[in-house]
Formats: sequence, C-alpha cells, structure tokens
Amino acid sequence: MQTLLIFIIYNIVQMLILPIFVFYLIYRIFKGKDILGNLWQRLGFVPRTTHKKKIIWLHAVSVGEVLSIQNLINDIKSNNPSSLCYVTVGTITGRQMAEKSLNADYISFMPYDFLPCMLLAFWRIRPSSIIVVEAEIWPNFLIISSWLKISKTLINARISTRSYKRYKSLKFFFSPIFNSFQNILTQSDADTNRFVKIGVHHNTLSTLGNIKAYNVIQKKHSSHNTKLHYTTLLVGSAHSGELDLYLKLFSELKKFDATLRLIIAPRHLTWQQELEDKIKSTNLSYTLWTQQNNIVKSGQNIAQALDNNFKNYDIICLCKLGELFNLYQFTDIFYLGGTFVNIGGHNLLEPAAWSNPCIIGPHHQNTKNNADEMEHSGGLIKVKNYKELKSASQKLLADPELRLTMGNANLQWISEIANKIKTQITNLILNDFK
Repeated sequence: MQTLLIFIIYNIVQMLILPIFVFYLIYRIFKGKDILGNLWQRLGFVPRTTHKKKIIWLHAVSVGEVLSIQNLINDIKSNNPSSLCYVTVGTITGRQMAEKSLNADYISFMPYDFLPCMLLAFWRIRPSSIIVVEAEIWPNFLIISSWLKISKTLINARISTRSYKRYKSLKFFFSPIFNSFQNILTQSDADTNRFVKIGVHHNTLSTLGNIKAYNVIQKKHSSHNTKLHYTTLLVGSAHSGELDLYLKLFSELKKFDATLRLIIAPRHLTWQQELEDKIKSTNLSYTLWTQQNNIVKSGQNIAQALDNNFKNYDIICLCKLGELFNLYQFTDIFYLGGTFVNIGGHNLLEPAAWSNPCIIGPHHQNTKNNADEMEHSGGLIKVKNYKELKSASQKLLADPELRLTMGNANLQWISEIANKIKTQITNLILNDFK
C-alpha cells in the first residue's frame, strides 16, 4: 500500500511539472544545447532486444560507474554465456566511456522516469534481472520492476553524511524504494548502518566494499610496473585552490634532490590557463600533455616519453583525459587532490593498486573510509597543514624502504578487498542469473 501511494504521488507531481520539463527541453533545443543524450532513447525508444535470452539490465549513470562494472560484465558473460548485458547510462560522457570500455550487448541512455517512457523501455528491453550502480534511485523504474517481479541488486551503494540527512527526513518515501531491492551491497559498514537507520531490511544488506577496487586490480594486472630515472611526485585530481601549496612544496623539496620531478593532473580542465599562469610565475619549467600535444611520440612507450620530457622539464601537466591510470606506476609519492580545499578528496583506489605511498590533506570526507583503512594498514599519511605536508614528504623521500613498505601495504589492502568482492559477486549476483 505504501509503495502504491508513493507511486501515485510521484506520478501526480510528474504530471504537474511535465509542461515545465517540456518547455525546458524545447528551450535547450532552440539554444542548440544538448538534452543529455539521444531524445528518442530518453523517451523510451531504446534499442529493442531481439534475442530470447536472459537480459541483465545494468544502469551506471556516468564515467566512474561505467568503469566500475567493466569486469562485472565480463564475469557475467563468462559465467552465463546465455545471458546478454544491456547497459543504460545517464550522461553523454558515460555513454562514450561505455562504448569504449564495456563488453556490453546493448548500450543506451536511461529513459526519463516518466511512466510512459519507462513502461516503453521495459517492453523493449524485457529484462530478467537488474543491477543498479551506486545510488541511481528512479521511483518509476524501481516500482515497475517490482510489480513485474524482476530481481534487482544495488551495488556499490553508499549514503554520504549529507544524503543521509535527506533520506532520513524523507524516510517514508525512500525506505520502500530501497526495500524493493533483493540485494543491496554497500561500500562500507558505515553505509550499511545508514541504510538500516532509514528503514532498509537487514536481510537485504551486505557490506561488499567498493567494487571499483576489484575493477582497478583487474585493470592493473594487465599493465606493468615501471620506474623512471627520476623521483616522481604525482598530484592526482588537483583543484585550483591547492595548486600554490603543491608548487611551493615541490620548489622547496627540489632544492635537496635534483632528480625530483612533479606530475600535476587537474581534476577539471576548465582552469588549465590558470594552471599554466601559476607555474610560469615560478622558476620551474613545465610542459603540457594534452590531446593536441601528446608527449608519447610514435615508437615510444610512456616510460621513455616521461624520461625524455623530464630531462628538459621539472613539471608535466597532464591535461588529457584517460591517461592518469597509466602514470601511477611511475609514482614515488602520491598526493590526493581535493583534500587541501574543501572538496573532500577523490579516488584512492588506483594509487593503492599501484603500490603508491599516499599523503592526503584534512578535507578527505568523500573518501574517509578508504583513507582510514589505508592509514590503519600503514600505507597513508594524513596531514593537517603545509608544515605537516612538507615534513611527511621529506620523511618519505629520505627513506625509500619506507616508501616500499607503505606501497606494499596499500597493495595488500586493496587486493584483500578485491578478493572479497570477487567472492561475494559470484555468490550474491552471478549465481542469481544462472
């Protein structure tokens, strides 16, 4: 009864806002702006399945979620050759990454969650099972699947501190929606506890860990660990407000080690000009690695390209998408961007997989669970200010054995998580699709 009430209220609200939504779409079309993908697919005219096989519908909203299911799809197809994987995404970049990276049978944009659009999509896809990545909660999508008795699993589920307050205040709405899942696999015990507190049934919840750890380990196994002729610091996913701090740190550390080099990978490319201007204001030499200026020349591998560029430049600014993962293997110390500004930090899993000792600043709330576990295992140092940042960096640069020990601790930590995820995915997900 509660689910039916939510369904009715939700669709009444949708009917009220539909004219505004249509006007918004027309406005974007008139202005020549995108409408978040293919309009026909958004209206429910997604590619129609023609095979009489089990269809597993996976929904991953954007790039990060898409990349996290690469190996899950491979496992599904390996364990269940008679099944097909149908992937929907929510963003244009997610669609591009899915087409580039996933071994999926169908790829489409997620239809708008209006009842006619979603009913049409279900009729065209005809899913046997559904997997949703992280927290893409669309009521019509989930309620329809429940009424059709389609098994659903939510993976990599998390509830941030900010979202928890909203979910708890609207518990009457979100609790039945989350309880429509047969399995909810969370990223941490803290996430599991938050789900319980908003009314999700215990028997549907399991703490899996971040599925991206499993994907990262699998991806890393296909690469090779290589070191350069230079001691390399890597600042990953850097933000504008913390650049001065890292440039100051590098300038001071370089006085004591002529082989020291820096790679800066900005989180967003919108401030590339500011990045250049600030480096120019120092006495440091630099080169940009962009789509137009690919520093890896024909016949070279990345290690050769970096060594050649480091002969002439102190800093390489990575302003090219898709290359960061390949650079962790050359890193002696990793610094997590977004932690010396109040962003909350980003991905610690990739540097951990490449055995990088890590240093992070005080604002790491977005990756707190991973940071705490890595610190506990001995692979990460938390610092509060520039003085502590410099001290920790000097300590690691002076002690290669400590860097090795910390890096190995991180690799062991993420490997254990990946193995656990592999086992639980097999037990809780793959077996359901046989």
